[in-house]
Parts: sequence; C-alpha cells; structure tokens
Amino acid sequence: MPSKRKRIGYLPTAEVQEIINKICALENISQSKVTGILVKEAINARNLKKPLQNPNDVSGNSNDNEFNLVKEFLEYKRFKIMLKKAISEEII
Repeated sequence: MPSKRKRIGYLPTAEVQEIINKICALENISQSKVTGILVKEAINARNLKKPLQNPNDVSGNSNDNEFNLVKEFLEYKRFKIMLKKAISEEII
C-alpha cells in the first residue's frame, strides 16, 4: 500500500557518513533510525516543531513517544557503557 508521505533521499558527506556509522555501531541501530533521530533533534533545537492541530490526533504523539523511547534507550546504553568503564577502572 503506498504511503502518503514521500521518502527523502539524503546523501551525506563522507565526514557525516562516518559520524552516522559510528553512532550506528555504538548504539546498535540502523542508519535510517539514526538519521531520523538526528533530524528530529535538529528540528527540536531550532524550535520548528508546530503543536498538533487536533488534540485527538495521536499520530504525532505516537512518533514523539517512539522518539522519546529511543532517546531513553540510548541514554540507558550510554549509562551502561560508562558504568562498565568505571568498574573496569576500579579493578585496575
């Protein structure tokens, strides 16, 4: 079934691609997911996100909930990495 939303093609520079690859490897998520997260973070940083027109429309809410869930997961993974480093430094 065709989607109403259009796909966006993005060809990053070599430097940006390398950064995306590092994030993918570190967080164990796809390039598409990383790119989506970075775009959402950029939009939020610029305060360009418009409030929902219809409060009963939950489609935007579900995307925000998924985004927040991914952010929490990434924070948890970073915490685990930091904890492992701290434990390994104590042992040495």
